[in-house]
Amino acid sequence: MLGQPVSGAPGTSVAYGTWGSVSVLQQSSSAFGSGSKKGYQARVSALVVHLTAEHGGAPAGTDIVVGYTDVAAQMEAPKPLEEATPQDEVRPKPKRKPVKEAEPAQKDRSGRPPGPPPVRQIPFGVLPKLTAGRYVFPIYGQASYSNTFGAPRANTGWHHGEDIFAPLGAPILAVADGIVYSVGWNDVGGLRLWLQDRAGNEFYYAHLSAYSPLAVNGAQVRAGEVLGFAGNTGDAEHTPYHLHFEIHPASLLYLGYDGAVAPYPYLNAWKRLVDLSLAAVSGWAPPISDSSRAPRPGAILLQSRDISTATGLEPGSLRRAMRAVPDGEADGQLRAPAARGREMLHALTRAAGGPS
Repeated sequence: MLGQPVSGAPGTSVAYGTWGSVSVLQQSSSAFGSGSKKGYQARVSALVVHLTAEHGGAPAGTDIVVGYTDVAAQMEAPKPLEEATPQDEVRPKPKRKPVKEAEPAQKDRSGRPPGPPPVRQIPFGVLPKLTAGRYVFPIYGQASYSNTFGAPRANTGWHHGEDIFAPLGAPILAVADGIVYSVGWNDVGGLRLWLQDRAGNEFYYAHLSAYSPLAVNGAQVRAGEVLGFAGNTGDAEHTPYHLHFEIHPASLLYLGYDGAVAPYPYLNAWKRLVDLSLAAVSGWAPPISDSSRAPRPGAILLQSRDISTATGLEPGSLRRAMRAVPDGEADGQLRAPAARGREMLHALTRAAGGPS
C-alpha cells in the first residue's frame, strides 16, 4: 500500500495516507435453517478502499470494492446406515408374517395428505411479456450486474431477483408508469418499496439508502422518475452498495412471492438512461441554472419509519394503500395519498426557503 507491504491476514485494515483506509479480506458469515436442513452463508470482500477525503477525483465517502463473493450452501443430513454383523450374513432371517396393507393417510381440507407443503420449482426460463408500455433500466448512470437468479439465499431460500451494483446514492428509477406502494422498512430489504405497472406486473426495490419525495404510498409515477437512491440497508449492510430488483409478472402472482422471474434478460433489453441529464428525467428537484454556485440535487437520510401497512403481494395491500381516509379522523389513520403527498411537498418547499 503506497509502496509498502501489507499483511494479507483476513480483517487487516491500514491507513491509506490521509485519504482514508484500506481493508483486506473483510468477512462475514451466518447460519440458517434448522434440523436436518441447516445451511451456511459467507461473504468475502477481497479489497475495500474507503475514502474519508477527496482523492483522485473520487469524493469523500467513496468505497472501492475489488473482488466480492457471496456463497450459500444447504444440505440435508445423510440417513444413518444399518451396520451388518457376520451373523446377519450367514444366519437366515425368519419369515415375516404378512402385514396388513396400510390405510391411506387422512387428508386435510385442501385435499392433500398432512405433511410439509410441496416445494415449488424455481421458474427458470420463464419470460412472460410485460405489456404496460415503455420500460427503463432501474438505475441512472453507471451500474453492473450478472445473472444470479435462483442462487441459494439464507432468508428467502433462493435469489428472487438481481443485484445491480452502483455507487452510493445513485438514483433509483421507476421502470414503468404505475403506482408506488408498501414504502418502508423491513429487516431483510431495509428501505424498500413496490411498484405496480398498468398491466398489473409488480416490481420490488430493496436496500435503498433514502427515498425521493415520490416514494409515497399510492403515488402515481412515470417511467424514469426517481424513487430513491442506491445503498445497502437491511441484510445487505456489509455488502457493496447495490439495488436488489425483482420482477413479478401479473400472470404468476398466484404463486405469491415465488412467482418471480429472472430480471437479467429484461435488464439487458431495457433502455439505459445514461445519455440524459438527471434533471430531465427525474422531475423531483427544480433545475439549477449554470451560473448558480449551489450544489447539485442530492439527498440525505435524516430518519426513517415504516409508513406502509402491508408487504408487497399481500392480498389487499395495494387497495389499502389507495384507500382515502378523510382528514380529521382519529390519530394514527393514514390520510388520502394525494393529501399526504401535498403535505410532503409543502414541507420540502418550506425547508428550502420557498413559498408554501
